[in-house]
Amino acid sequence: MKRSFAPIGWITFAASICALSGCASAPPQRPVNGYCVAAHGCYRVLASAVGYAATGTASWYGTGDAGRPTASGVPFDPNAMRIANKVLPFGTWVKIRNLHNGREAVAMVDDRGPFYGDRIIDATPAVARQLGYFLDGTAPVRIEAIPPGELSAAQRQAAQTDEHVAVEYARQHPHGLLAEAGHFALRGVIDITSTGFHLAVGVVWDTLEVGYDILRHL
Repeated sequence: MKRSFAPIGWITFAASICALSGCASAPPQRPVNGYCVAAHGCYRVLASAVGYAATGTASWYGTGDAGRPTASGVPFDPNAMRIANKVLPFGTWVKIRNLHNGREAVAMVDDRGPFYGDRIIDATPAVARQLGYFLDGTAPVRIEAIPPGELSAAQRQAAQTDEHVAVEYARQHPHGLLAEAGHFALRGVIDITSTGFHLAVGVVWDTLEVGYDILRHL
């Protein structure tokens, strides 16, 4: 990608972010592409979901949270096939298999979490019901990222729509995000969407590069 220098206004803005957020005193373990959650540590977001597969525990969330923003800024919809994941880019579609009963579902990542034990996804009630663990609360699952070339037009459009929302949400919250649906705050974010677009929120480390990416999309 062709590089260019960020405008002076952006440099001043980035410096202001550092001054307000305390760049100099930040913990050294902060990931470059990632975020930190109070009392739960820091997490690196994958640059690409290609080839991703993982096994762990699925839970579900969102009772009473309809309409509240997720970490990507997309309003939480309990009836949508959506999940939270700590490391997959926003807009990633995954296939989920319940290892207890063999039931499967396809859902898209639009939130961050869960931040408990070996849990690898937090799903909407709709996903939990399709997988058959809504009443149990949790279930052992295997998730696999769906290759971009296998996505339907509707799935690609959904990912693109969520990306636009995420860009605007990051633009409106320059010092951190409150994911109200998940009830946690993200700080020091350089998050990533499924198309590789970087969302800079809070304290940024590769300021000029990420600043250029954001300005290019505004």
